[in-house]
Amino acid sequence: MDKFLLTAIKDSVLAMAEDEFVHFKTARPVLGTYYERNVSFEELSSITGRLSALGLIRWRINQQGRFYFRTHAPISSQHGCTAALTATAKGKEHLAQPRRVA
Repeated sequence: MDKFLLTAIKDSVLAMAEDEFVHFKTARPVLGTYYERNVSFEELSSITGRLSALGLIRWRINQQGRFYFRTHAPISSQHGCTAALTATAKGKEHLAQPRRVA
C-alpha cells in the first residue's frame, strides 16, 4: 500500500470518518475543540478534497431521500450537510498502519 504523509488535521478527519458517516456540522466543532481554533468550512473542504483525491474517503450524498455514493461531493452538499464522508477501505488500511503526521 502507498504510504501517505498527512498533516495532523487531515489524519484526524480521516480517523473521525473511520466506520462512520460524518457531516461538516459535526466535524467542524469536534476539530475546533481538539485544535482549539476555528476550523472553517473552506479549510475542511480543502482537507476533504485532498483525502478524496488520495482515495482515502468517499461521500454519501442525500438527494431527495435517495443516497448516492461518490468520490467527490459538491461544496454546496458539504456545507448543506446533504453529504457525509466516510473512510474507504484504502483509508481504513492507512489508519491501521503505523504512521507519522506532518
